[in-house]
Amino acid sequence: MNKRSIAILASNILVCSALYAQTALKGKVLDQDGKPIPGVSVTIRGGAGTQTGIDGGFSLTYTGGGVLNVTAVGYKSKQIQLSNQTNLNVTLESSAENLDEVVVTALGITREKKSLGYAMQEVKAKELTDAGQYSLTGALAGKVAGVQVNQFGGAIGSSARISIRGNTSLQANQQPLIVVDGIPITNDSQRSGDNTYSGVDYGSGLNDINPDDIESINVLKGGAAALYGMRAGTGVIMITTKSGKRAENGVQISYDGNFSIDRAANLPKYQNLYGQGSRGDEYSFKKFGGNLSYQDYVTQNSFSYVDGTGNIGVNDNIDESWGPRMDIGLLIPQFNSPVVNGVRQATAWNSHKNNVREFFQTGFSQNHNISLLSKSDRSSTRASISYRNQTGTVPNTDQKKYTAQLNNEYKVSDKVSYDIMSNFTRTESNNLVTQGYDAANPMNGLIWFGRQVDMQDLKKNWDQKDAQGKYTYYNWNSAYHMNPFYTMHESLNAMKMNRVFGKTSLYYQPFDFLKFEGRVGLDYYNTHMFETTYFNFDNKNGKFDEIKNSNSDFNADFIANFNKQFGDLSLTGILGANYRDYQYETNTLGAKGLNVLGVYTISNKIGDAYTFMDHSKGRSNSVYGQANLGWKDQLYLDLTARNDWSSTLKKSFFYPSASLSWIPTASFEGLKSDYLNFWKMRFNLVKVGNATRPYQNGNYYYAQTDAYNNLAQMYKSMVYAIEGLEPEAITSYEIGTELGLFKDRLHLDVTYYQKVNKKQLLPVTTSNVVGFSSIFLNAGEIRSKGIEVQLRGDILKREDGLNWTTTVNFSKDRNKVVELYPELGLKDYRQGWTWGISNMASVGRPWGSLVGPGYDRVEDGPMKGAIKVGSNGLVSTPIDGQVIGNAVPDFLASMRNDFTFKDFRFGFMLDFRKGGDIWSQTMSHGYATGIAEITAADGIRERAILAGRDVMKNERFAMSDGKGGWVANTIETTAQDWYENGGIAEMYVFDGSFLKLREAYISYNLPKHLYSKIKGIKRANISVTGTNLALLWVHKSNTMRLDPEGGGVSSDSRGVGFEQASVPNSRSIGLKLGFTF
Repeated sequence: MNKRSIAILASNILVCSALYAQTALKGKVLDQDGKPIPGVSVTIRGGAGTQTGIDGGFSLTYTGGGVLNVTAVGYKSKQIQLSNQTNLNVTLESSAENLDEVVVTALGITREKKSLGYAMQEVKAKELTDAGQYSLTGALAGKVAGVQVNQFGGAIGSSARISIRGNTSLQANQQPLIVVDGIPITNDSQRSGDNTYSGVDYGSGLNDINPDDIESINVLKGGAAALYGMRAGTGVIMITTKSGKRAENGVQISYDGNFSIDRAANLPKYQNLYGQGSRGDEYSFKKFGGNLSYQDYVTQNSFSYVDGTGNIGVNDNIDESWGPRMDIGLLIPQFNSPVVNGVRQATAWNSHKNNVREFFQTGFSQNHNISLLSKSDRSSTRASISYRNQTGTVPNTDQKKYTAQLNNEYKVSDKVSYDIMSNFTRTESNNLVTQGYDAANPMNGLIWFGRQVDMQDLKKNWDQKDAQGKYTYYNWNSAYHMNPFYTMHESLNAMKMNRVFGKTSLYYQPFDFLKFEGRVGLDYYNTHMFETTYFNFDNKNGKFDEIKNSNSDFNADFIANFNKQFGDLSLTGILGANYRDYQYETNTLGAKGLNVLGVYTISNKIGDAYTFMDHSKGRSNSVYGQANLGWKDQLYLDLTARNDWSSTLKKSFFYPSASLSWIPTASFEGLKSDYLNFWKMRFNLVKVGNATRPYQNGNYYYAQTDAYNNLAQMYKSMVYAIEGLEPEAITSYEIGTELGLFKDRLHLDVTYYQKVNKKQLLPVTTSNVVGFSSIFLNAGEIRSKGIEVQLRGDILKREDGLNWTTTVNFSKDRNKVVELYPELGLKDYRQGWTWGISNMASVGRPWGSLVGPGYDRVEDGPMKGAIKVGSNGLVSTPIDGQVIGNAVPDFLASMRNDFTFKDFRFGFMLDFRKGGDIWSQTMSHGYATGIAEITAADGIRERAILAGRDVMKNERFAMSDGKGGWVANTIETTAQDWYENGGIAEMYVFDGSFLKLREAYISYNLPKHLYSKIKGIKRANISVTGTNLALLWVHKSNTMRLDPEGGGVSSDSRGVGFEQASVPNSRSIGLKLGFTF
């Protein structure tokens, strides 16, 4: 080679080296306060990528120019043009408009929100804790479009039912999957009882999480949940806990205290004109009193107390309030009248209009939370402990909860790191309320309570005993009811629960674009419940039940993450596998009678003890993957796939999804203006599943409680399981759009979706001749469609610091049962029932139909539609099996307003529900017993009444014309006869619409000069909070003004549409204190 050739080659090498020289870039990512942000994704378009460390620092190499993309959860993304920089600090702005931020998606993966092809809504920490909510489920209510939260009564520790995009499953448990930091946890309610008429609610798993430990909650609907396969059918709630990533270097300690008083709110509307007894009204006196004075008539015919049994006194066993008038100075012997020479004296017959309210006490709650944050160059830690102590509004009820939480991240090297999350909760209660129609439920007695009864007297003497030390069972009625204070002290439901859940993840990143994660997680709890009854009318020899439950759910995942730019194309993807092992065990031991009352041991039992033991377990294996292809940050295609193998089912099941999102304002710059600055369109199609519990795909034998000739007995399940069962198959699609308007001041997100749920898992009744009572199989189809709207507006953003932000959520869901099991002619499937009313799924009707005895109406002719009455003027025998309502709301809406001005913050939320019918036990008994306000309204006890004129004025009534036809009713009756004419469930169904002031708060950051002399305090804050503040409006059909969120006995779908003597929800007013050291 000559010298010229060598020179040319050398010059080419130098030119190429210059062209392809690698530039090393180092820098930090900071927030607007100059604090480092760890975990930020830093990528070069078409090149390398990395994440910031604990100190916010990053380093990578690039060639020539390029565009640097910087994205982080909760911040606006940023793009920076590079030109051979070697050092670069990047400042990110907090993302208020949620258009350009990064959010947590399935499996805990962070994604830019603009790249998602499905609806996503996030609830941040402050929204959960601003108003001082102790219950996480309560804190979620009204904050996410398409999510309905029903709290089942106001008793301490009660469960809640959460539904996402309506109800499309016939399984009882339709609760969404709960995932904490990537690990699924159990949200089952802990209960005892039959879930139909009565039981004890010990709470649900979601409320074991301390709201102060939560960073954010993301609700995954439809395609967003696809990566969870056969567990995604009812949606997923993703919870991200707080960590130490964003702490300052060093150690920081915070204390938050919350103190509140709780009062029973929204008690039923009672009448206060007539007391205990029968036929004591003016009309009856005029008709039957003869020459007696009203005073003599009522004591001889309506009410006079002797011993409360009805054997000697006048109607003193009657527990209804159809007795004498209370505001005219009558003197009548009563349960608490003095006894002179063995004769009970007459005392003033007065209304105690607040007697039911006087049963409830002022509850008090306190919550203390201490957290410690620590950060160094390689690690970050957040640890917290909390203590909560609540006394309920129902006397002698309480709950204590202790939690401890730890989050730790550590960077072993540039390529290896790990993180740990662990949470421990202990819950203790000495007594919780029995629910439903049960002698141990005080609310059951209060819906019969005489309006003249002095509650303070009952409270003072509930533990009265005779000379032998035995209870006298002092009460206003000795035939049917116990003193409610006695009930709450001698019918006890105690519980203790320990729960631990957590995960450990190990990360290895061999290249900037490739990262591996190995993750193991466990959720375990054990619960001990001890229910005792000393004596009541249902259990005259006492009883006890001891119940022990335990549950474990182990998950292991291996995930490979890929993230790389190829010019204008970006590719992110994951490939992973999951192993799950879960088991549940329950053991019950009890006695239905005791030799010695109050001694709750098996050796003290009368007759045989009863036992129940159940142990179920299952396993599953899964593989899954996701690929997201982006082009020029404006067009994104997302594909996912998951295959599940389950021990509870004998096949494998494949769940794919596809979504597409396009940002026209990025494609066509001319679309942008002062009015429109962001526009995204999206579409997705997904198939997910809903699996069944173990042991449903085979036929098993179970152990009998009693032995026969010392030999264990076994019995065969009466449910025949068909081999080849599959999970429910839910296919859905959604289309949506997102708009950013007026320079990001207004943000609109609209979604339309359709779902088809096929292969429902349900038992179909068969003839016992075949040896089984039902067959468990895949059958049925439900279709639904709906719309969701999220609107957020920065109404005010002033330079003086006054800001006003409004968030509005709206959702509407409609469904229809298309088929059940036509092969056997099945057209109706009953999910829940009580008092002859069923929550029914019927072909051709919406899910949630309430079916039961309804009015017999004229079918044709001039009186068509009129309600038939008999010769006594009362409604005719009801027609059973009628659709008398539907429990599904027409739509849900909420509006949250937040104001800030310098160091002040103020906010409130309104929650609105339209529709959703409810059958009410309180209304049913309130009418029949004469305690409801409507039973004495407009003077109807002072005269004869006519249906349609004096009662039910919006209806027409028809009587027989004696010729086979019907004419307008003219037959009068009495108020007592009208309302005691029970058995017509339709009369007690009301429209569950409401408008509530759900929560409010006002917060103030104290100026530093107030605490500057106290060493160590860096921040101090004080807040006044309130929850469930006011029931502003209810539908006129809700005549007793009951809280429509009262709920039934069961917190799953079997309780939907029923109100069963529920404990009133509590109104809470609190004070919060916060300090940072």
